[in-house]
Amino acid sequence: MMLPILEKYFLAYGQLVLPGIGQLNLTQTDSIHSNGAFQPPVHQIIFDAIIEPTNKPSKLFYIHLSDHLDCTIEQAIIDYSAFFTNQLAVSNNIDLGNLGQLTISNEAYTFKSNFDSAHYFQPIHLEKVQLEDQSQNKFNTTSKQWWILPLVIAIIAILAILLK
Repeated sequence: MMLPILEKYFLAYGQLVLPGIGQLNLTQTDSIHSNGAFQPPVHQIIFDAIIEPTNKPSKLFYIHLSDHLDCTIEQAIIDYSAFFTNQLAVSNNIDLGNLGQLTISNEAYTFKSNFDSAHYFQPIHLEKVQLEDQSQNKFNTTSKQWWILPLVIAIIAILAILLK
């Protein structure tokens, strides 16, 4: 139940603080044009190990979590901390669902992301297009005497009205 909520929050806000462990951040670089091709944008999930032991999720996160778990903010804080504690008690891995896996070994955390933007974006190669000489095309030529036919029709219509 906790994993889908964490994934949605991460996708919406691009960051997720793991209490006492570190932080996941979504980094994005725009596509660039080089060597006659558009290189795709790169999206990565980066893990930053804990910098400060006081680094905690924001109040907005806990409000989001309590809304989705249908509980109080205090209970959401307890459940969120217990989620990581319970997984670490069972094994040295923390499964973060579609985001990846966090592994602890020798008091150091390593993160393996499940997301690779190269599966979704491919380079677009551009080729030069040869333009034809448009002066030889007779598709869009207009007569310089276009006004003669409407004038003849107008005269016939006026004569038909008058002679009726």
